[in-house]
Amino acid sequence: MTAESSFSAATTAWQNSGDFVQIGEHRVFVHRRGVGASILFIHGFPTSCFDWRDTVSSLAGHFDCIAFDQIGYGLSDKPAAWGYSLFQQADVIEALLKKLGVKTVHVVSHDVGTSVHTELLARKQEGRLSFEIDSSTFLNGSIIKGMATLTNIQKVLENPATLDEGKRMVADMVPGYAERLKKCMGKPEVVSAEDALVMTELLAHKDGNLRIPNVYSYVRERYLHADRWVGAVQAEGARVQFLWGDADPIANIAMGRALHALAPQAQYAELPGVGHFVPVEVPETVAAHVNRFVTETAAA
Repeated sequence: MTAESSFSAATTAWQNSGDFVQIGEHRVFVHRRGVGASILFIHGFPTSCFDWRDTVSSLAGHFDCIAFDQIGYGLSDKPAAWGYSLFQQADVIEALLKKLGVKTVHVVSHDVGTSVHTELLARKQEGRLSFEIDSSTFLNGSIIKGMATLTNIQKVLENPATLDEGKRMVADMVPGYAERLKKCMGKPEVVSAEDALVMTELLAHKDGNLRIPNVYSYVRERYLHADRWVGAVQAEGARVQFLWGDADPIANIAMGRALHALAPQAQYAELPGVGHFVPVEVPETVAAHVNRFVTETAAA
């Protein structure tokens, strides 16, 4: 694979750890490791599947781990003329798994990935999903959007009246980007200088920071389709687990507890001292919970 000439050695190594898959007009970056039952990892906003690297490493000895960059993120294409709807992102996943020849998966999601995940579950309930989902693990994500504690830039991007200000903010966000992410973590010390560099280069790749207002347009769908998506989680019953960092300043612990109250058959665990970026902060803990849950579900 040919790396971008402007990338650091660390980002080049990350790109070389995966492959690009053509989905329609766009290229999707896929990091795949291991053999066995397939686990699909859906990352959050505004990062990439780099977030899952250590969780994948921990699980690849037992499972076929598939992490990928959604359109608009990481190393995948970041088109100017695209809707960035959560429904479109779900379509991409269906096409990707078909191209990879994967017919059954366990799904693990974080942040905005949880909403794409719930759309897949809704399609499953409607009998029109093109693959099978055997279990679902949700990490901190604003599934109940009205309960989220918004950051300043989220407030600016959500309001059409301040969108121009938001565009100016994202144009200047590459310097200091990783430090801003770390402010949302309970364990920011886990992010090395090399990790921060890779995260920053993946954001800036193909003007990804400038696409953030486009990408973030998904937020309205979370309000509009909340009943459909929460209902899909409820319908899955015991095939769901929630892992919630209790120090998340955005998808706060009250939201995690509210979701568990709405889906009481699901397994629920609170992760003490863990902030918003759960897969980055405690990847081994996530891997252990996923391993146990996938194994239990398969045996049920």
